[in-house]
Amino acid sequence: MKPFGTVAAAIILGVVCLLMRPARSAPQVKVVTQEEAKHYQWLLERLEETQSLRAGMTRADLLKVFEPDGGLQRIPPERYVLRSCYLIKVHVEFEFPKGTSRTNLPPDTELKISAISKAYLEPMTMD
Repeated sequence: MKPFGTVAAAIILGVVCLLMRPARSAPQVKVVTQEEAKHYQWLLERLEETQSLRAGMTRADLLKVFEPDGGLQRIPPERYVLRSCYLIKVHVEFEFPKGTSRTNLPPDTELKISAISKAYLEPMTMD
């Protein structure tokens, strides 16, 4: 009868452990102050600015919203900062029209964006 007593003790111990477990707390609701709401709104507007550019648009379109980041870069630059917040950056790749290269660039209105990264945060690069 010893094995039955061991099994019964294990079951009782398991039930006691389940009963002693703390009850789940109610989900916590984050209270957002008016000031925080303004910050979120501002950040959402900056994010929408960065998402306004797509592949196929021109470098002239890009330069309305972004400007080249500092530091050493290729020509044309690949790293750009958002004009309204220099901490927000993107990497841009361009498609060169036939017969042009980095040494003889076409006008900004003819230089097409082939790829643009998601926005990310980084301090501005200084020369």
